[in-house]
Amino acid sequence: MSRAMELRPVLILILSCTAAAAQVLQFLKPPSAVVGQTVTLYCSFPLFRNPEKITVHWWKDGDREFLSSKQDSRREFQIESKASAILRIHNVRFGDAGVYYCRVQGEHTGNGTGKRLDVSASPHPLKIIPKFSADGFLTCICKTSAFYPDNYTIAWRKNGQNVGTGIKTSRAKNTEGLYEVTSYLVETQPVHTGTVYVCEVSHTTLKDPTRTNYTVDIPDRSISESFPWWIYICIAISSLLLIIIVVVICCKCCKRKGPKGNSQTRQCVRCYEPIPMNSICKEQGLRKDNHSTPAVNPRAGRNVNGTASKHKKHRKKERGLECP
Repeated sequence: MSRAMELRPVLILILSCTAAAAQVLQFLKPPSAVVGQTVTLYCSFPLFRNPEKITVHWWKDGDREFLSSKQDSRREFQIESKASAILRIHNVRFGDAGVYYCRVQGEHTGNGTGKRLDVSASPHPLKIIPKFSADGFLTCICKTSAFYPDNYTIAWRKNGQNVGTGIKTSRAKNTEGLYEVTSYLVETQPVHTGTVYVCEVSHTTLKDPTRTNYTVDIPDRSISESFPWWIYICIAISSLLLIIIVVVICCKCCKRKGPKGNSQTRQCVRCYEPIPMNSICKEQGLRKDNHSTPAVNPRAGRNVNGTASKHKKHRKKERGLECP
């Protein structure tokens, strides 16, 4: 009996410490979140008599500082009552996943038990990228949005029928830790206009599978490969205008470079100097030349009569004014 009485205070102290540590509880609504949603973490603690003396801090496991709205405006801190506080995160991102703790200070002091926030990402929306080869064969490329976790299924349909061959799918992980899937559907036969292809993906974040479709629309090659009739008309008109412009420019250049008037030059028999001659005196000059005596060479010295040859200085006449 005496030994039991001695151990009793120790047991009471241990139980009281355990109870005090368990008084600050945490829970989360909803229990898991999808990227873009809003989540609320609750911190429950013993009842405070004066709410003004309640101080609650939040931190994420791995961080060295308490969370604040200044760091991220998506975070909202609030003390709802004398016994609870909340941390609300709007527009949840994948990077918000982790374990969150609350710390209560005031009349009662203690740390919360911690609560893990799991964030998933949906592969919606999908997109199909069609590519045609030089031979006219079609390859449909279906790409998902970044998603998490990686448990998914992907399927192809052609005109409502499941396609099981000619499909190749690859998965990659980005820097944020999300997965991206690309699926290829390769056709080995020419396709026809109006054929409908559907890409469908199932994921844990989706109640129903997400899907997208592509309808083949091939333009008429006979029309696309030949020029419309009006293009030929435009080419012909442009060529004609170009020829007219070139001819006009050439004519203007020829007029500028051509001789002014009808002035011509003839060779003076006596001094070998060019003398201008117009059309009026052209015939007179020719008649004089026919009756003139042979010119005397000034270099021959004296003539046969022993007299020195006389040189006459001829003045240059203005072109076209007088006949020589």
